[in-house]
Amino acid sequence: MRSEGQNWAVDQLEEIVEASAGSFEVLEIEEPSVEVGSLRAVVSIDCSGFPRVDGGVPLKPRERLRITVPAHFPLHRPDAYFSHKRYADFAHVQWGDYICLYQAPEVEWVPSQGMLGFMERVNEWLRAAAANELDPVGMPLHPPVAYSTSNYSVVPCVDSPKAEHPFWGGFVEVTRDGEVAAELGRWFAYGDELPDGRLATAILLPVTMPHEYPATMLDLIKALVQRQVPLALIHTIVNLGALRTPLGKPAIFILGAAMRGVAGGESRQHLASWLIDADESKKLRDALLGATLDDPKDVEAFYAWALDAKVEWCGVLEDRPEIVVRRDDESLSAFWSGKHVAVLGCGAIGSTVAPMLARAGVARLDLYDNKVVAPGILVRQDFCRAHIGYTKCTALRVRIVNSCPNVVVEAHHGNIVNVLRNHEAMAGLMAADVIIDATASRAISTAFELHFRRTPKEHPPIVSMVIGHHADFGLMTLVKDQHTGMSSDVDRRAKLALAESPIGKAYLDEYWPTDPARRELFQPEPGCSSPTFKGSFVDVLSLTSRMTNVAASWLARGLAAPRAFGVDLSGGGLATGPAREIELEWRPHQVIPESRHGYEVRMSKEALAATLGWVRRSERVWGKSIETGGLLFGEVDELLKVIWVDEVSGPPPDSAASSKLFLCGTNGVAEMNAEKVKRTSGSVSFVGMWHTHPESLPVPSTTDLTAMKELLETGTSFLGRRFLMMIVGGSSKKPMISASMFQRSDYDR
Repeated sequence: MRSEGQNWAVDQLEEIVEASAGSFEVLEIEEPSVEVGSLRAVVSIDCSGFPRVDGGVPLKPRERLRITVPAHFPLHRPDAYFSHKRYADFAHVQWGDYICLYQAPEVEWVPSQGMLGFMERVNEWLRAAAANELDPVGMPLHPPVAYSTSNYSVVPCVDSPKAEHPFWGGFVEVTRDGEVAAELGRWFAYGDELPDGRLATAILLPVTMPHEYPATMLDLIKALVQRQVPLALIHTIVNLGALRTPLGKPAIFILGAAMRGVAGGESRQHLASWLIDADESKKLRDALLGATLDDPKDVEAFYAWALDAKVEWCGVLEDRPEIVVRRDDESLSAFWSGKHVAVLGCGAIGSTVAPMLARAGVARLDLYDNKVVAPGILVRQDFCRAHIGYTKCTALRVRIVNSCPNVVVEAHHGNIVNVLRNHEAMAGLMAADVIIDATASRAISTAFELHFRRTPKEHPPIVSMVIGHHADFGLMTLVKDQHTGMSSDVDRRAKLALAESPIGKAYLDEYWPTDPARRELFQPEPGCSSPTFKGSFVDVLSLTSRMTNVAASWLARGLAAPRAFGVDLSGGGLATGPAREIELEWRPHQVIPESRHGYEVRMSKEALAATLGWVRRSERVWGKSIETGGLLFGEVDELLKVIWVDEVSGPPPDSAASSKLFLCGTNGVAEMNAEKVKRTSGSVSFVGMWHTHPESLPVPSTTDLTAMKELLETGTSFLGRRFLMMIVGGSSKKPMISASMFQRSDYDR
């Protein structure tokens, strides 16, 4: 009984007949023999008008085809067969008569078009077949077919050797030996020194094989002999294959033919694989080991087997770089291919980022961490219960190697800060192409600042990632060795920039909160666990994947300026809420050495421009010989010996200036300082003063030194512990700038 879909198919076939003016006929309809059986239609198609060329399928003026329509048509597509097997040797014809119409049926079959679309596809196929255009130039060749009779598969992972005339013979290393699949590694020609372990044997042909590979061993041997492969060699490879196969395993044989690639281009090896089951392989092995010159048991065993054996073709799952086009080759992740990346921290961020990089094709990963896998982290970090008790870096290494065996992965268990103290370990870290700091550790970022504050800045790009309190905010920074500071320096610049941004408040509240409730730490096991953030694996993955892609974009473009990227998914994420992102970059600091105490003054370009603007104004209004000055606002880090100057002011209104002296006033200074402290959550405050020495060297005068002594001696009204004096010598067009830090302790002694 026909299904509703089959009724529709027949109606459409009749519609085609009526519109075809005799070029299409339905000769026979065979009804389904069971309730959900297929309907079969025999049709005749006029092929006389199709252009024909040598090498094309020699179609008859009319071709008779059998069409099978499944019961669940059109959700299940029909099939088309020739009514004969005259075209069995042509590509795209399988089993002698089946017409291979679709390269990707799941994508190309359109159910809503029904039989109209199907018969149009048949017509296109016949026209292309006659014109020898089934494999058009520039399109992939249709591979030959070896009908699998086994659920076993082989996975070639290394490009195959070039097959010279008449053939290449040798071995393939079996690198992974599983229950249902074997991975194949290096290729070895006959005569090469062979590795220990299991080997597959191989013959590669520089010519083609039939499009349908033989089903019997006898027919396979005939096909190979016709292609100048000696029978004695076939006998030898079968014996060697059995000999290098462990007991209880099937022997693996690889057959290559020049039938892979793009039409019109260089042909590459199409690999097929066949097996000899474990029992038969043992028989051949035993016969070989027991053979003598007087009793060639191996020869007898081989011919007895080959005479009746079916070829047990198995699946070939390609992983050769020369064959497989990576599915991510046009994505941002393509940047990581072949790179050496060091990941600091294998927790929530590191355990998701490192596997992403491995799948993207990095050549090497160095994993650094000093923690172990505990039960509680499994809800968020991508480990399993079998990893509990192992070090995180080791467990993560095992995970990556199991999924991406070609990646070299080294696990380094220990305190990352100690790496910077060890010359050899530091050299290993600096050998990476990129360092990703996934620790969110202030100690580690400070250690980097200290190390590169005291040594030349030659280091790989450093990408730092952090996640917010509830895993709905992400913040990432990038520093290269052209930048004056390291990640903590860029963190500070990000904080200041966000304070000025109209959408920056959410990030400030998340990462630099002023509300005491926001600063409370979450301890998953109260009293005995490290504080962390709240959030799920999905939350972490959504943030780290986005940050990893943005980092790849930055690095691929070779961007040199320090920068930051923030993503805010607190409104419900990408699916339903506002997904806000912000990207920041900065010009390099103006670095001014400080001679008295060895500080490094990092002055923002904006502050420098403002200072010179005030100098030009004074020159224009009061003349070039009159001194001027103002206030410096920024931050001092005594540990790093860094002074940041972020903002400057001109002279307060009660200041006095002459050609010999600038006396800075105090009106409005307290209010100015309070505004900056509040706006930047304490990161910018008063640090000192600047003034000019017009047309002179920027060297502190006796007056300057006396003023500092009076300011910082015990008992004065100035409460600060230090005072930065910056002097601008020369002129606004050719300025010379010096910096001197004066400390109260200098005078207390």
